[in-house]
Amino acid sequence: MNSAKFADPCLELHFQGHVEGITQIRFNSEGNKIASSSLDSTVIIWDLKETSRCLSYTAQLGRVYGLSWSPKSNLLASCSHNRKVKIWEPKSHGGITEEFLAHSKPVRSVDFHPAGTMIITASDDKSLKLWRVPQRKFLTSFNCHTNWVRSAKFSPNGKFVASCGDDKALRIFDINTGSCICCFTEELGMGRQLAWHPNGKVVAVALSCNRVKLFDLSSQELIQLYKVHDWPVNDLAFHPNGNFMLTGSNDETMKILDLLEGRPIYTLTGHIGGVTAVAFNHDGSRFASAGSDKQLLVWKSNLHTYDLSVDDVEQQNEYLAVSDLLEYEEKAATGNSKIINPNDESFMIDSHHVTAFKSNERNLQVPDCSQAFKGNTGKLQRLGCLHPKRRTDFSRTQSSNNKSDSNSASSIATSISDISSQNSAKHKSDSNSTSSTTTSISDISSQNSASILHLTKNKDRFNAPKKRN
Repeated sequence: MNSAKFADPCLELHFQGHVEGITQIRFNSEGNKIASSSLDSTVIIWDLKETSRCLSYTAQLGRVYGLSWSPKSNLLASCSHNRKVKIWEPKSHGGITEEFLAHSKPVRSVDFHPAGTMIITASDDKSLKLWRVPQRKFLTSFNCHTNWVRSAKFSPNGKFVASCGDDKALRIFDINTGSCICCFTEELGMGRQLAWHPNGKVVAVALSCNRVKLFDLSSQELIQLYKVHDWPVNDLAFHPNGNFMLTGSNDETMKILDLLEGRPIYTLTGHIGGVTAVAFNHDGSRFASAGSDKQLLVWKSNLHTYDLSVDDVEQQNEYLAVSDLLEYEEKAATGNSKIINPNDESFMIDSHHVTAFKSNERNLQVPDCSQAFKGNTGKLQRLGCLHPKRRTDFSRTQSSNNKSDSNSASSIATSISDISSQNSAKHKSDSNSTSSTTTSISDISSQNSASILHLTKNKDRFNAPKKRN
């Protein structure tokens, strides 16, 4: 068994700069910068290639709840408690800035259209609004929600908008007709955040009842349910290949879910307080997390090493079971860690013992931000930016989730081993599709009427190892 073939996620960078909790984080399209919004009324842009250089903008006069990069990363949009949306060029010297009153109550979410020509906003006034970016022109509104709307996002093909909020409903809107073409209701919890699967046919929602649910829009049914957190789930993100999902919760942990097997595979810690935001970069090689503790952590995912052939699965499990148990027992003996539940299927990675986490105070640097941002009503600030060393070790322990939670996720798990092949067909279909009005949910499935995710009816088939393409 070649242990070098497999690698766990590991902490790479640790940043601090906000003075209040972080509300959302987003990688730019190149993956070399991260924008973070905060309750301290600022937006910070972190340069991952030059970690000593960070730009902080007083984005709004009020708490900033969300942000979004344009597809080309030349513009950044943010929304705030002051009911306004701001769109600007994230430059240190000059740049275009547009700010406008978008709603009658605080704006919770903003998202760029895949073409970069429109944005969708969601608000406490129970509405979604569609805007044309260059002219700040209001196009239409969607008014089906009966309570605060927490999140609204465009589908990958730009034809639909998904939204969720405090009315416990996940709604899908057709942006051409303005009609709600699909609605999923939840009895136990409110929707805090949502994410589109890369294929555009599945939507996942993070719920205040500690659950994560995945819905297939073609069949209009629930296809996966995960109850792997002990507290409300605040954010979630799909890996670009569609095989994994990252979640963040108020229980101070993140989970990496294997959607092929329908189970959690990693539990990650590092934040002191709730994890409020998570995000993958463009190729999934990195992901980031942020929380109420004002910290931004950047991780190397190493998930490409987890995509194994059928023959490797048994060997990998064997290797992990032996090597990890020895490591955990050694850590427990020294007091640095302990085995919590040997029967849990996910592994805990505790970043508190990582060099990158502990060395931050010795690497405090002042960014090179000498001039105020021209053209912005706010001001450019100087802040401390942490430039940690590379990770040298990590502590990994068994997670504390009980096995019944894992089984509840597995009981409704699905097979999506054909995602890679269908994604490529989908992209080809989208590039040739026209902008004709779409009025039926069946149009979401372009040429293949079969659902990408489907309920597993045969337990033996589900339990058998699945080959990842």
